[in-house]
Amino acid sequence: MKNHFFKRIIGLLFSIFLLITYQSLSAQQKVWSLNDCISQALRENISLNQNITNSGINQINYDQAKANLLPNLNLNDQHSLNFGKSTNQVTNQYSNQNSSTNNLTLNSNVTLYNGLKNINLIKENKLNYEAGNLDIEKLKNDLMLNVIAAYMQVLFQYEAINIAQAQIEATLEHLNYTDKYVKAGSLPESNSYQMRAQLATDKAAKVDAENQLQLAKVILMQLMELPVSPGFEIERPDMKELSPDISMATGEIYHIAESFLPEIKSAAIKTRSAETGLKVSRSGLLPKLTLSGNLGTYYSSAYSLNSYQTISNIEHIGYLANNPSEIVDGPVSTTITNSSNYPFFRQINDNFSQGISLNLSVPIFNNFLNKNEIKKSEIAIQVANLNEKLVKNQLRKNIEIAYTDQLAASKNYIATKEQLASEELSYRNVTVKFKAGIINTTDFFVEKTIYNKALLAHLQAKYQYLFKTKIVNFYLGNSITD
Repeated sequence: MKNHFFKRIIGLLFSIFLLITYQSLSAQQKVWSLNDCISQALRENISLNQNITNSGINQINYDQAKANLLPNLNLNDQHSLNFGKSTNQVTNQYSNQNSSTNNLTLNSNVTLYNGLKNINLIKENKLNYEAGNLDIEKLKNDLMLNVIAAYMQVLFQYEAINIAQAQIEATLEHLNYTDKYVKAGSLPESNSYQMRAQLATDKAAKVDAENQLQLAKVILMQLMELPVSPGFEIERPDMKELSPDISMATGEIYHIAESFLPEIKSAAIKTRSAETGLKVSRSGLLPKLTLSGNLGTYYSSAYSLNSYQTISNIEHIGYLANNPSEIVDGPVSTTITNSSNYPFFRQINDNFSQGISLNLSVPIFNNFLNKNEIKKSEIAIQVANLNEKLVKNQLRKNIEIAYTDQLAASKNYIATKEQLASEELSYRNVTVKFKAGIINTTDFFVEKTIYNKALLAHLQAKYQYLFKTKIVNFYLGNSITD
């Protein structure tokens, strides 16, 4: 029996191990698209999730503000043991006996009017809840832009590796030509050495590009909250030929961005919340009217049930006035008190009471508390107004920078494109001459270096323009993941 049990445990652990291994391999083999990377980052980013979790407090505050309109209801039960001298609540006389008492009350009260404080608290907490959700949207937008920037850097490094590999292949081809000329005696052996040195330089450039690619992947994986994995790969879409087009001015872009960006809406809502907070503070100067009701009953072990019996007996009641020696007899009533136990539930029923009351409280002086609360609320409005202006100004500045960056990137892309086209023609011409043995190795390497720089400059300009365009498109409300 024990062997069978251990076999089942071992089999279960082995199945779990295979499942974990499969999931790990699947994660490494997955090719991540840009949308996949953004979704992963939005789902797993700890800072973002912390803010989402904290927004639950705003929801609770809003729900509680609405619940404050409802009446409360409290049940209280107090049981006491009395020793020695105490007051009998029936006779209001002191007694010197041990007793136990039980007070049971049910209370409820509801605020009928408090200067609309509860109504304004509902509005204030609702605004805070909405502003908190918009702040979360702002964090999501920032995270998406960071992921896109990291994703594009990975794409750039892939193309840099391709360029480096192409240069290695070209150098190998030229090395073959050089070796042939050296063997034929047309070129000195030093040319072959120079070409081999260039090949080593090209290979080192590729290694550097591969290292930069790994670093770019690490940055992207960290934004996605993924552990660094050597099998991490992203989709590499075919990059279409770009046609730079900047037709809108910064003022137009700002007008569009202001209408939908969450940080602008959040700042405006926070100003309204501060204004509502002032109304809440001012309500402290107004009277407060509450309605209260209560039910109560009482028990005491000192209580007893008393019954009374009157007995009439014929007794001497006096003497005749005219004959003091003559005794007069008559009926005399005697009341006998009989005490018995007063049961608990009977006392609870007999002592049951109800009450209802209206309570009016008028603030006259409370150590300037309300006055100072109003002053703080007025300052909060000023701070909120300034913050709203700051957010709008910052957005305007960001748009101006993004527009200027896009314009500069556009010009740089066009310039590097023309430069690359020119350098490519020159490089091809020099290559033909080099293969024909017309020019020496030094002149060829100079032209090759210039061409390589033009290639990388154009590549960098292309990705810079793509990213800057995505930022401007973001401010225009367009998709930034296409």
